[in-house]
Amino acid sequence: MILTDRELFLLIICTVFYITIFILVLQTNRRKIQLLQSRLDNIHAMQKMAVMEPRQQNVNIIFSSPVYLRIKDYLKEEKNMNDSDWSELDEIVNKAYSGFSEKLFSLYNMSVQDYHVSLLIKIRLQPKDIATLTAHSKESVSSTRSRLYHKVFGKKGSTKDWDDFILSI
Repeated sequence: MILTDRELFLLIICTVFYITIFILVLQTNRRKIQLLQSRLDNIHAMQKMAVMEPRQQNVNIIFSSPVYLRIKDYLKEEKNMNDSDWSELDEIVNKAYSGFSEKLFSLYNMSVQDYHVSLLIKIRLQPKDIATLTAHSKESVSSTRSRLYHKVFGKKGSTKDWDDFILSI
């Protein structure tokens, strides 16, 4: 079969187009892999730093804080936390675990809801209690936890995987 000049030209154009698309897809995937590798390196570094911190002292700072005691009262009364409670909790968690919020936000730009859930995980609250304090359903809290794991690590994970990660940093 003999191709006309026009058909040959179109074949060459199509081939160049497909090769260009293929190269762009490869470059995009390479960048995604580099980003995920960078995130994993950050996560490993954070976990190594967290192992060096005296954990029991951190827990005592949180569990003896006024905001933690108020949170326990809110759970008994099934009340939500207010903005000043969130600010105080953020402050006490970052005091006990230096740079906690910076570490999280360096991995993923979280929404307020995402960060609140992560803070409450860090102080070892159960999902049903997190749902009460954030005025969301237990299913919404579960969805947030598994979604965050996927966003940060780039792979599917369980809610427990996210909890374990939060407790490790």
